[in-house]
Amino acid sequence: MDMKETIIKKLQQATCDKTELNKKVVKWQKSLKEAEKVLKDGGKKDSRK
Repeated sequence: MDMKETIIKKLQQATCDKTELNKKVVKWQKSLKEAEKVLKDGGKKDSRK
């Protein structure tokens, strides 16, 4: 398990009974995935836009 997955798992465990924080965790998770995608692409722009 890499560091990103560990952080997400710990945040989800810590916030499982707090709806508003759960929403933030999901938002952070999406942001991390987008950042990871950009880093893997080498920062190339999406040609579909």
